[in-house]
Amino acid sequence: MARAALRGLRSSSSADSTGRIVPLGDGLALAAFPLVAVNLSRTPGAVAGVGLAATLPQLLVALPAGVATDRAERRRMMAGAATLGGAALATLAVLLGAVSVDLAVLDVVAFVVGSAQVLIAASSSALLPQVVSLDGLEGANAWLFSMQHAVASLGGPPLAGVLVALGLGAPMWAAASCYLLAAAVLTSSGVAFRGSDTKQVSSLRADVAEGLKLVAGHRQLRAFTVMTAVANVASEGTVVVLVLYAVAPGPLGLSRVGYGLLLSCFAVGGIVGAGATKRLVRRVGRGKLLAGSVLALAVGLAGPGMLVDPYIAGAALAVAGFGAGCYNVTSVSFRQRVVPAAILGRATAAYRLVALGAVPVGAVLGGVAAKLLGLQGSFLAAGMLTLACLVGMGAVTEGALRSAES
Repeated sequence: MARAALRGLRSSSSADSTGRIVPLGDGLALAAFPLVAVNLSRTPGAVAGVGLAATLPQLLVALPAGVATDRAERRRMMAGAATLGGAALATLAVLLGAVSVDLAVLDVVAFVVGSAQVLIAASSSALLPQVVSLDGLEGANAWLFSMQHAVASLGGPPLAGVLVALGLGAPMWAAASCYLLAAAVLTSSGVAFRGSDTKQVSSLRADVAEGLKLVAGHRQLRAFTVMTAVANVASEGTVVVLVLYAVAPGPLGLSRVGYGLLLSCFAVGGIVGAGATKRLVRRVGRGKLLAGSVLALAVGLAGPGMLVDPYIAGAALAVAGFGAGCYNVTSVSFRQRVVPAAILGRATAAYRLVALGAVPVGAVLGGVAAKLLGLQGSFLAAGMLTLACLVGMGAVTEGALRSAES
């Protein structure tokens, strides 16, 4: 199935190339932002603020992005968003090399790049079912998640750590180049992917309401939305303060390159988890796999708080990545299978509004928890919060998912 999915994606060279180039830009930018922030301020609130700015577009931009995805040609949408992100990063690189940059400038650029990422994600997720058969969605999503982890998380953070050692603007230039190259590839392709062949005449408000109504009224989509939101709060609460815990003079005492390698442990786990999802679904079913994925994520997020050891922290993040990989492939494939293509952009946007809109909440709570509980205590709290996702497992059993798909 994975090879079939790959052949389908290569029906558009722009989709395949962008799937490699954009994640590298994402990985470079998201890893470089906290490293630059640490050079400006080592307070948890300041570092968490950059994470908040980068993730706030999930809350503010998701719904308009979903409507645009269903109304516009999806390839051009991705090209425009990539150009926006590249221009913002190039501007920041110039400023870092010329003047003393304030945290507020870093926050603004992080917000713009985050907005571009929301637009790209909305378009690419809606595009996938148009080039892959329904039976091949798990294989295609596993391949895409693995590739994104390998390029964005496994390659991006270590490279960002190396480039930051050369200068704060270096990773920003590299990330900007990735975005702008992806925009050029997308623009050069003549393949068109539209959500609907009919002319859109409804209002923005009506289109947004249609997507929200679909997700809110669908028991399984509603359960996935809430569970993912809770897990994202816990995960982001860990990520935004991890740099303070890991980079010297933090408890783990790692270098910036070491911090990048630590983040890569999550990517390795995600690649393994995504690749194993199809086999695990066949062996234990989707319901049990989802429950196990939540447990793995909870243990992995709590792990760095148990013992101050970089190897234990790395192993814990790998376990968390494995759970996240299995969960994401399973839940996204289900959503793509049950939602019609003409509304998939809006339905995905409604899902992201809650599920990923919770990420800024996690960024805020991560800073607060680190201040009140200490860094290790905040990791343990994140693990405990993740366990709350188990409450929704009754709605996503194998029988319930099959019934909804039929």
